[in-house]
Amino acid sequence: MRVLGKRFLGVAFVATVCACKMNAQTVSIDGEFRPRAEYRDGFGSPLSDSNDPGVFTYQRTRLGASFSSAILKTQFTVQDTRSFGKTAPNSETATLGVFEAWSEFLLMPGGSLKVGRQVLAYDDNRLFSASNWSNTGNSHDLALFKYNVDDFQAHLGFAYNNSSAISSEAVYANAAKYRYMGLLWLSKGLAKGLTLSAIAVDEGMQPTTDATKYGTKVNMNHGYTFGGNLKYSSEVCPFSALGTVYFQAGKNQTGDDMSGSMAAIKLNYKISPVFTTSLGTDYLSGDDNSTDGKQKNFRKLYGANHSFNGSMEYWSTPLTQGLLDYYGSVNAKVSKKSSFEGVFHVFNTSKDMTNKGTNIGKSLGSELDICFNYKLNEWTNLQAGWSTYFANDNTRIAKGMTADTKTRFPQWGYVMLTVSPSYLKSIFTDK
Repeated sequence: MRVLGKRFLGVAFVATVCACKMNAQTVSIDGEFRPRAEYRDGFGSPLSDSNDPGVFTYQRTRLGASFSSAILKTQFTVQDTRSFGKTAPNSETATLGVFEAWSEFLLMPGGSLKVGRQVLAYDDNRLFSASNWSNTGNSHDLALFKYNVDDFQAHLGFAYNNSSAISSEAVYANAAKYRYMGLLWLSKGLAKGLTLSAIAVDEGMQPTTDATKYGTKVNMNHGYTFGGNLKYSSEVCPFSALGTVYFQAGKNQTGDDMSGSMAAIKLNYKISPVFTTSLGTDYLSGDDNSTDGKQKNFRKLYGANHSFNGSMEYWSTPLTQGLLDYYGSVNAKVSKKSSFEGVFHVFNTSKDMTNKGTNIGKSLGSELDICFNYKLNEWTNLQAGWSTYFANDNTRIAKGMTADTKTRFPQWGYVMLTVSPSYLKSIFTDK
């Protein structure tokens, strides 16, 4: 039976390769121009009333080329990121960089190997994301084995980073945070509309805070993050839901034991073809003793910071005391081209805060986020948003201020234009 099984797989793979000769090959060249003007009057932290708000414009420009056939896919994307005025009109400083550069090869029916600089994005985008809001985005250098058959998917990834070519062990400059990373992601459909996924991440980080721990030999502290997502979504049911749980173990970069956790649940209900409402809660564990050699607060990995816990990003880096975020939203599809979303957050720490030895509770204030999208045409989208944060004394203390610091009323607004032209798309068929 084993021999027959091997022969069957071999015949299937040869048949797949032969069939590929008759399949089409697609070559595409596309671009992106994305300027975003922002008004920051307390973005990320309350602004002292002795300061004026900041106004600036980001721009991200990308050019991508892709090739796709039944046995090979490639992607190459270069990008330029800048703030208006950062580069002088006569500057000779290069600002172009590689965002993606990968090839994906078919190894067997349903199995492929993707190697190079690539985006990692899984499930709710909390651990790994393209981080599209960021002007630079997130991409990683690794080899990723992918297997996909029916409603089962598996990804196994491996990365090992160095600052340059080395002939003997050298300390990594930590540009990517991890020296080594192993990744396993599994996804399986349990029933119609119901999907369960699991993920495990092993990060190896050099203990650079103590030079005696590495020397000329590889020595890494390994931190482990693992957990999963349960998602329900159906076109025939107005209700959908997503539940998330992650845990952490191992050791952090300074050698402390890790025991953080996070959990989230989001419930959505489609009231009508126009209106959808959502309710959700995010919990990130906190630490009430930072000197016991244990890191109990949850450490974020490489997810989409802007997508969670408020658009003003007050808590994109979680406090030592952790975070509780209760939120509700309303989304309205105004027309075929336009939509509106409003979200209200109430923030608390998961552990009590103290100030000069006095317990000051958990309240961190609240936030209102408003966003409007309008699709001008097939290639162009306009987005505008406004947010405000209702800060309290605890907010200012958590941000390193005194409770009575005079601050401006926190608000933030932006206008972003995204133009994504397709310069070329050609399909070739082998004879």
